[in-house]
Amino acid sequence: MTNFEDELKAALRRKEPPLGFANRVMRRIERPRPAFRLRWAAWAVAAGLILSAGGLRYHSYQVERAQGERAKRQLLLALEITSEKLSLVQRKVDALSQRTIQ
Repeated sequence: MTNFEDELKAALRRKEPPLGFANRVMRRIERPRPAFRLRWAAWAVAAGLILSAGGLRYHSYQVERAQGERAKRQLLLALEITSEKLSLVQRKVDALSQRTIQ
């Protein structure tokens, strides 16, 4: 065996933990950590507010877009009606001018 393998075996050999190790671990596990929970709660609230604000903005964008589309359709209809009426007036003017010329 190589020296490296011997060192690795020695490092991985089972050892007894130091005195009081189990007690220290148990105390740490049982200790309440309100600051940690409070931090997580604050982050959760902040994330919820950000997501809510984003959702509201997206909804208002969709409403504005729908209103814009509706206004566009109404404008195109108004232009079409105006064009038809102008064509009708133009035909009447042409007919009248033809009568006066003859």
